[in-house]
Amino acid sequence: MTKQNDFPHAQGNKTPILIGAAVVILGFFVISIFAIPSHYAYANEFLKMPIRVHASPTICALEPQPNANFSKLGSQLLDKTEYSVLNWKTKLNAAAGKHPVWNINLIKVPIVQQTGFDYTKCDITIHFLPKPETKDNEFVALGVTIPNFETGKTSIEIYYLDFQPNYRMVEWIVGDTEYYTYVYEPYYTGNIATDTELSSTITHEIGHSLGLGHYTVSDEERKKIVNGMEDMPSIMIDTATILGVTHYDITALDTNEIKSIYGDGGFDNQHLSMGDYQRTNILSTNKPSYSVDDRIKISIDTSKFTNSTFGALLIIDSSSKLADDIFISKSNSTVYLSDKYNNAKGKYWIEFINPVTGDYDFTTFTSGTEEIASTNVTQNGATNNHTIGSSTGEIANTNKIPQTGTVQIPTWIKNNAKWWSEGQIVDSDFIKGIQYLIKQGIMKVPQSQSVNGLSSQIPKWIKTNAGWWAQGQISDDDFVKGIEYLINNGVIKI
Repeated sequence: MTKQNDFPHAQGNKTPILIGAAVVILGFFVISIFAIPSHYAYANEFLKMPIRVHASPTICALEPQPNANFSKLGSQLLDKTEYSVLNWKTKLNAAAGKHPVWNINLIKVPIVQQTGFDYTKCDITIHFLPKPETKDNEFVALGVTIPNFETGKTSIEIYYLDFQPNYRMVEWIVGDTEYYTYVYEPYYTGNIATDTELSSTITHEIGHSLGLGHYTVSDEERKKIVNGMEDMPSIMIDTATILGVTHYDITALDTNEIKSIYGDGGFDNQHLSMGDYQRTNILSTNKPSYSVDDRIKISIDTSKFTNSTFGALLIIDSSSKLADDIFISKSNSTVYLSDKYNNAKGKYWIEFINPVTGDYDFTTFTSGTEEIASTNVTQNGATNNHTIGSSTGEIANTNKIPQTGTVQIPTWIKNNAKWWSEGQIVDSDFIKGIQYLIKQGIMKVPQSQSVNGLSSQIPKWIKTNAGWWAQGQISDDDFVKGIEYLINNGVIKI
């Protein structure tokens, strides 16, 4: 029996089934969810962030809930936020002399005041949480910045628990060949993240809330930074070092970019507008409101997308929390949300951001039996908001299967689909690969169903669809229909 890795190539008489191992660069954690995909090489420039403050912003930093393991947590995080705000003001006013024009106001809101606090005075609200409330975003980000394009407000979430990377080897057998891959299984250490990670993340996310996108560097430059060979050229680089140098700061690149957005007169005397950023009007839902039994469908008009166009689709709930973040490209123009949205009454915002062009759009829907009349998001009795993401979303099936779950298709499965459509993987291996994904929870089918085995043959049109999907010619939703056909017609027994 031969043993072969599922990347980079096969050894033996069968082409391996790719069961995508997560790839991370040791020494880095992503600071914001919204990171540019590795195959888009935009080096030494800022990506676009269509967020603007219209006057000197007021930042409200909310003291975190007590944690028995960290007695001084609240004061430590608020002090780091105060330093970050002061640092931004100092760097922006470095050439202003005795008459500083760049002002940022900070209000620290202790726990005892949060219930009755007037949040309408907050342009930017910072929440400190141990980790993301959405499980899919765990181990992805140290912080997120979430704009609300309808209210004009922005919210930041900072996650203070430390986590570390970890890999587990997984093996399985197909025929006489054993395959293996490494599954990325990071874990929380139970400690607070380092001062470097927390301080740089807070400063970084404030930069986003002022309108800065990520600053991109080449892989080679990134390695030099991690190895201590050079300092970070911008606080807006989308990674936080945990090895190598610990020096980080706001640089001239950052302040010059801010001034290119607002002009030299400060936030109160800005003479520049949103620039060339355009609301694209590409988002729609099939209904403005949904009952418990409805399926929520989001359509994205990708007719003007090129193969290199991408962006983030953000779902924000009525409590100003990031409910989902979905990577959008030309190939996924339809998204079905899971039933968790039907079970929670309220208003939801759907937002799209293209980090290369700065184009954006938003729309809303309500769920549950009660309509939400107000257009404002409220939290603790006041207007509030959020933002930034990448990741995979939930693409549900289109047949009449009960919404006890949705089908999720990671984008790396496209490699398998391409090989299968080209005859490099036989039908039985493709089916067994799909079965493995379902059993491991990587691809999900409704919980009331199970996968047993192989039956009958696969229609040619499904293989053709797989090839088209791998090339971006049809949507994820169309590819899902083929998988559902295999399930519903006993090719994969359920």
